Amino acid sequence: MRGVLTATAITLAALAWYPLSCLFHPLRDCWCCKGAGVHRPTDDQGRPRRIARPCRWCKATGKRWRIGRRIWNRMRARHREATR
Repeated sequence: MRGVLTATAITLAALAWYPLSCLFHPLRDCWCCKGAGVHRPTDDQGRPRRIARPCRWCKATGKRWRIGRRIWNRMRARHREATR
């Protein structure tokens, strides 16, 4: 019984932590350019090429919205549209 209560408490803590984390840290580094804002393609040997182009995933900002924050923003937008 004690293990079930501990597992429940840990699960509830994790479920409360993620939304708070998304609230205070809504952006993360882009997965494609790793926060650089430019995409550096590699050649056949895996070496980076000299030509770098702006990252199309983050639009050259280097940051992207986290999944939880994207969901929250869409829910707020739908709520605003419904209350108009």
